[in-house]
Amino acid sequence: MKLLRRRISASIFRSPFMVLTTLALGTLFALALTACGSDDEKSPSGSNSAAATKAPNVTGTVTIEGSSTVQPYTIALIDEFAKTYPDVKINPPSGKGSGAGITAFINKQVDIAQSSRAMKDDEKSQATAAGLTPFEVHILDDALAITVHPDNKVAQLTFEQVAEIFAGEIKDWSEVGGSGGAITIYTRNEESGSFAYMNEDVVQKALGKDKTYSPDINKQANAPAGLTAVSGDASGIFYAGLGNLGEIPQGKVKVVPVSKDASSPPVTPSEATVKDKSYPISRPLFYYTNGDPSKATNAGLKAFVDYALSTDGQKLGEEIGFVGIK
Repeated sequence: MKLLRRRISASIFRSPFMVLTTLALGTLFALALTACGSDDEKSPSGSNSAAATKAPNVTGTVTIEGSSTVQPYTIALIDEFAKTYPDVKINPPSGKGSGAGITAFINKQVDIAQSSRAMKDDEKSQATAAGLTPFEVHILDDALAITVHPDNKVAQLTFEQVAEIFAGEIKDWSEVGGSGGAITIYTRNEESGSFAYMNEDVVQKALGKDKTYSPDINKQANAPAGLTAVSGDASGIFYAGLGNLGEIPQGKVKVVPVSKDASSPPVTPSEATVKDKSYPISRPLFYYTNGDPSKATNAGLKAFVDYALSTDGQKLGEEIGFVGIK
């Protein structure tokens, strides 16, 4: 290649004939460079990086809205998906909450509702009435981590104690081994799947269907807001998905281990303890689409959901802190 460069340089502008020759050689030189490639253009395996991974002829537009718990995963998935499917346009969600995403889906404003809870029967009925066929795609599993301020002395909680705190039946940290002081409860808002899950699958499961949240709760617009609130409040408590814990600097909150009951050992939420079902506050995460996405006429939608369920898509979820289902 160096010899070719020297020959081109020596021949420049000697004559009209040589100009043509130079141009021809320049073209050959450019083609040679394209064929050879450079070290910077190759992936670690030696194949051309972008060209080797792009999927041709897949186009479409996909719109998504919903859960702030699922949000970190969907945003990361969009970024990775674009490397293989650059011609598919994905409109990223804003993470308004599971309820907001499902409402947008029912109103035909989005193709995918991302949700940290299952669709309710009345929501399914509304979707059907709107001419939709809601289809549930289980994408990942998650845990709700119980978080407090790092200075809080509480070492562990039982499932029932967590329920009693959020129901307002336990009001002081001294009642659960803390150093004392009134408990400040932070929750998500009503649009959140996590808000519904904590009420229905923790408070009501432990204390009965007639129980609900304490009237003295501080509702937060999203999980990062709740984590930030607890990081600045020594009396605070909040719940957040595993994937949300990475959205606040390490050490700003403390995750409290939870046991199934008073006779069981406390368990810290993690990939392993969600998979073996030893952590008692865990749940599935979903994408909802209109009909089976594997049969969708929107090729971009089909490719995106397939990617979420692929080995790479599942691995990405695990890297963020969620639990793969495969």
